[in-house]
Order: sequence, then C-alpha cells, then structure tokens
Amino acid sequence: MNRKITLDITIIISAITGAVLSYTYLQKPMEKYTSLFILTAVIIFFLVMTIRDAVEGKSFLRYDMKRAGISELLLLGEDNNVTDTWDIYGKTSIVFGRDEGEFQVDVNLKNTDYAGTVDGEHAVMNYSGGGWYIEDLDSENGTRIQRGGEGKMYKVSSREPCRIEQGDVIYLGLAPVKVQ
Repeated sequence: MNRKITLDITIIISAITGAVLSYTYLQKPMEKYTSLFILTAVIIFFLVMTIRDAVEGKSFLRYDMKRAGISELLLLGEDNNVTDTWDIYGKTSIVFGRDEGEFQVDVNLKNTDYAGTVDGEHAVMNYSGGGWYIEDLDSENGTRIQRGGEGKMYKVSSREPCRIEQGDVIYLGLAPVKVQ
C-alpha cells in the first residue's frame, strides 16, 4: 500500500476515534453535534481521497504496462556482450551522447569502445502516442537502427522520428545499444 493511502486511512481512523470521544464525553449538545459534523466531514473527505488514490494507482500500473515492453537499454561490446545497462522505466525522454562536463545526457557513452564516434548530444528517444521514437540530433556520425531479427540497417533522420521496438539495436555512431 502506498504512503498516501496509508496516511488517508490513519486520518480516517483518527477522525472516527475523535467522533466517538466527542459523542461520549462532550456534554453540551451544540459542542457535541458541531464536533460530530466536522469529524464526519473529515471522514468523508479522506474516504473519497483514499478511494481516488487507490483507483489512480491501478490505472497508473495499467498505463506503464502498455509502454511497448521497453524498460531497459543495453550497451553492447565487441562480442555482443552487455557492458552497461540503463533502466528507462517511468521516463518519457532520453538523451544519448558523450558527456564530458558540458552536456546533460541520460545515456552517457563517453567510456565506451566507440566514444569517439558519439557526439556530445547525439540522439534523443521520446515516448509518445504509446511507443518510443528516436531521432538524430544532427550528429556527425549519424544514428542507425537494426531491427530485431533483421540484418538490414536503417538511417535515423533528424527531421522525422523513427519508432523503436523491443529487440532493436540502435547504433549511435558505432556504439550499439540494444532496446529491451
């Protein structure tokens, strides 16, 4: 259970306790009924908030499961062995590049075998319309995609985003990154 729901339930229980104590120990009818009215309003408000939080939590999980199954990027070495990984769960935009202090990139390729072929800000991958798309940022050595199971390479344009699927390998310059 998440913290918001736990806090909402704690407030509801406290308000119920306060209502019982008010009803039991307050002698003047005006004080008793005013206190009961306020505490009942608090109980109803936080009950509605708890239900709303629970429903939003479930719809959020369904939304994330639709993310085309892509949740991780794998940097491949010379023998197609995995040399580094990046978790992209929950992200909507990822900048690839070689950060040596002047750029802000999410996937930093400065320590790879092919770092010299990767620009500071080389390409960007965005989540939109139910899928991931990549576009080149006018890099010197370009960005290409090898579709999963195909041997053919496709050049990625800087003007038209290209859809990415699970199993594709993105080549940023010569640096291969597999999409999982």
